[in-house]
Amino acid sequence: MRFQMRFFVLFSILILGLVQCSEKSNPADTVPSLSSLPNFKGEWTLEWENKIHQLQIDPEEKKVLIDGNEGLELDLDSVGIRIRAFDEESVKGYFLYSDIKPKSWIGTWENRVVRLIRRN
Repeated sequence: MRFQMRFFVLFSILILGLVQCSEKSNPADTVPSLSSLPNFKGEWTLEWENKIHQLQIDPEEKKVLIDGNEGLELDLDSVGIRIRAFDEESVKGYFLYSDIKPKSWIGTWENRVVRLIRRN
């Protein structure tokens, strides 16, 4: 009887451990459909370090052109967009969907608060 009780306890612990260790997806990593997001496609002006840069954001292609040159890509998550170089892991810019306005968008660029101005 003791052996059966120990076996049952160990088996229960093993099953509970497997259930607890199963990998769960983070809801923040789930990308919503583009149709449910505010429109951020198009040309934006970024004032950065006493220079003005033009960003062309294309969410369908997941590309960002800076001053007409390729090299940046767009990652979407449930709360915002990340802009990073193709060959780097670190994020250059991050902008929350909730902060977008019709003509401007506040976010961060290389750890500084910046503002994008929509062109047109």
